[in-house]
Amino acid sequence: MGVYLRTLRPGKVIETTVIGVALLLFAGGVRQLGGRLGWADTVHPQPRTLVIWLVVYGFAASVLPVWMLLAPRDYLSTFMKVGTIGLLAISVLIAAPVLSNEAVTKFASSGAGPVFAGSLFPFVFITIACGALSGFHSLISSGTTPKMIQKESQVRMIGYGAMLVESFVRSWR
Repeated sequence: MGVYLRTLRPGKVIETTVIGVALLLFAGGVRQLGGRLGWADTVHPQPRTLVIWLVVYGFAASVLPVWMLLAPRDYLSTFMKVGTIGLLAISVLIAAPVLSNEAVTKFASSGAGPVFAGSLFPFVFITIACGALSGFHSLISSGTTPKMIQKESQVRMIGYGAMLVESFVRSWR
């Protein structure tokens, strides 16, 4: 997408988006149907092969310009995430499940919960703080943020915004 948008068809964002989303859906379909079509080794690689491909991808992502790989990948990921959330929301509205649970379950007092073993405290504070900390981590652990800021003074706004958005997302989970 990056090469297409930058050199082949500059400025054709909608065209590039349609092609990218179509290829993303096609790749997902191939991944799902590949095992049935006899392509299991190609679409479901062995762990060792997957590790090698991850190393190759990590190297490529670190040396290629942001416009070539990371920005198109993140742009398409946005469509995938928003589309998934939209489909889930529509599905919940159609299914209209009845959900009920106590505000505080027996696991809070017994410490024998299905997710973690231990008392509710201090885990509740760790969960709350994690939203603030993860927002900061979304800034500094991202390989794209340092490459896309123009000057150091922009980091505070981006970091604080990432922290607020991450805290908001965590508070709704």
